[in-house]
Amino acid sequence: MRESLRPWLESGLEYAYVPGGLTVEAQPDRVQAIPSAQAAVSATRSGDTPPLQTQPQARRSQGRPSSAQPQSAPPSPSGLSDRAAANFPAPWSTFLRFTKPDARVVMTYMELGLDLGGQSDPRRRSVLKNLQAHLKWPPGTINFWPAAALVDGALQPDTSMFWRGWELWHTPHVVCFGDEALKVILPDADIRAVTHLLENVIVHKLPPINRLVDMLPHEQQMAVDAIVNIRL
Repeated sequence: MRESLRPWLESGLEYAYVPGGLTVEAQPDRVQAIPSAQAAVSATRSGDTPPLQTQPQARRSQGRPSSAQPQSAPPSPSGLSDRAAANFPAPWSTFLRFTKPDARVVMTYMELGLDLGGQSDPRRRSVLKNLQAHLKWPPGTINFWPAAALVDGALQPDTSMFWRGWELWHTPHVVCFGDEALKVILPDADIRAVTHLLENVIVHKLPPINRLVDMLPHEQQMAVDAIVNIRL
């Protein structure tokens, strides 16, 4: 048995149905480390494409995208300690104010840094509100955490800061909208796979937000059905 699968088996996992394919990744040991996208097992992918060969160690990414804020009104501060926020540079320390300490899912997408940085788009906010109503997860389940922040008016992706934030909550799931955002948080990931199994977290890839904004509400909901019943 592969050691990377042991935590999931010990947690009671027996079967996994992954419509778009699954890859097993290496989880970073330290916050500063970028998760490796090395494939530990091959899986069925759309189009019957051949399994990807093992990828080299991921390199630190130079930029990061962000996404829209989900609520119609800004959420109240999470109560995260000032000491924890002090360990994050601006504007990341400000982003922490909108997170919850007991979240079970981290959501990210390319435009999130724009919305949290004062350049929000009501269309993205409407999409996220619709998706949260469809998922029916308990309040406080989701933390929206960017993979990029506005620097001098432009989004600067930052793999390390994304995983530093994740380290605060150790959520069992990360939901990533779009290939571009996925390549930020997992630079060597196989974008043909929709599920990436790391040592301590499962990364689920969904369609990009900028595609969902052009869909009807029921089409948006159908696009995220793959994560409706994930084990929180």
